[in-house]
Amino acid sequence: MVPPLTKMAQPGDNHTLRILLVDDDPLVLKIYGDGLARLGFQIETATDGLQAMKSLRLRKPDLMVLDLMMPKMSGVDVLKYLRSQADLAALPVVVLSNAYMNELTQEAAAIGAQKALLKSSCTPSLLAGVIREVLEGKAASEDPSLLVAAPAPAAPEPMEASAPEPPPAISPQIQPPQGQVAARAPSPADRAEGDVAAQAREEFLEHAAPICADLRNLFQAFTGAQHEAERGVRLQNLHRKVHFVAATAGPAGCHHLAQLARVFEALLSELAGKNSRLTPSVMRTMASTVDFLGLLFERAQENSLGTPMAARALAVDDDPLSNRLVAAALRHVQLQARSTEDPRVALQWLQESRYDLILLDVEMPGMDGFKLGEQMRALPGYDRTPMIYVTSHSDFESRAKSILSGGDDLISKPVFPMELATKAVAHLLKRRLLEAANQ
Repeated sequence: MVPPLTKMAQPGDNHTLRILLVDDDPLVLKIYGDGLARLGFQIETATDGLQAMKSLRLRKPDLMVLDLMMPKMSGVDVLKYLRSQADLAALPVVVLSNAYMNELTQEAAAIGAQKALLKSSCTPSLLAGVIREVLEGKAASEDPSLLVAAPAPAAPEPMEASAPEPPPAISPQIQPPQGQVAARAPSPADRAEGDVAAQAREEFLEHAAPICADLRNLFQAFTGAQHEAERGVRLQNLHRKVHFVAATAGPAGCHHLAQLARVFEALLSELAGKNSRLTPSVMRTMASTVDFLGLLFERAQENSLGTPMAARALAVDDDPLSNRLVAAALRHVQLQARSTEDPRVALQWLQESRYDLILLDVEMPGMDGFKLGEQMRALPGYDRTPMIYVTSHSDFESRAKSILSGGDDLISKPVFPMELATKAVAHLLKRRLLEAANQ
């Protein structure tokens, strides 16, 4: 249960809001610390949970922004400690989470985090809006899809109606008609937020080319490693660079780049020290992801690719356990997932609703995946929808059949969830690039 706030800063107060930022990444602390400071907040930082506890004891802030995955003490442990202390129990907390940490984020919400935001989609300006919403009651402008947890289950909402068109901008020389309000001139706070976002984007894009080159060189060094110890060190180097991209792309407004980097970072984290998982399928996924990150860097200048991605996926497999695993992997990266064991039901659903990603098993009774893929491609609107085969058959013949039946990719069973999630996000973003190019 989220505790009530004991102190609410009022919009007219002279009190400067004090924010404690807790994250083990110095780069994240700098980006959000500098951004929030320019927007009028007083900032203190801590690089782990224990340091955060010491800071809280010295001087209580108005709100804490908390990472979940940290050394010495996790964000969830920090929250548990807070809620057990009488003088800290009501401290408002905003969690910054990775998309693949959904269970931890839900646990943080249950313990008492007021908000939980995706790192890959967040910016200093968006975070500032959420802080003001929590402390001052001012409505924030964040997209609801950015929230990865809620303090309590929300009541079911009716079908969303189309939002009305905003009124046209009114010239300053013309009085607005009765009942219509003239557009508000940008305030100093608005301009400050715009300056923060513009600076973060400019600095990120300025270094895009060398970052992209580093990613390719680090991956090539990893694939060329001759010994296990050397491979581990080079994988760690690649992981650090991908983490850097994931931490800086979101504040720069390059949300698609951040989204792919975050899930790739999660994949690399799970590969550390586990050479048995470095299968040919995983190596192909890593190679294609590095190449596609390079393409996203080249397209990062385009504002049309700046909004976070949401999508619906359909998994079809006669094995219910495989379906459950695939759906869980997709939900880890904030994709809506539905599954069925019956290919005929899948075809019916595809005609009734719109899905942005299809995942098919090959061997199924009544209709195999290749036949289902061919029939799906014949449906209106599904000629270019990303389709991935999830199968135990990864030989050349199966790959050739998957392409001929309209498939975009093939992943081997047993499914490695973060590999599947990485492929899914990459193919959805490729589709978004094609749509943008055709507009």
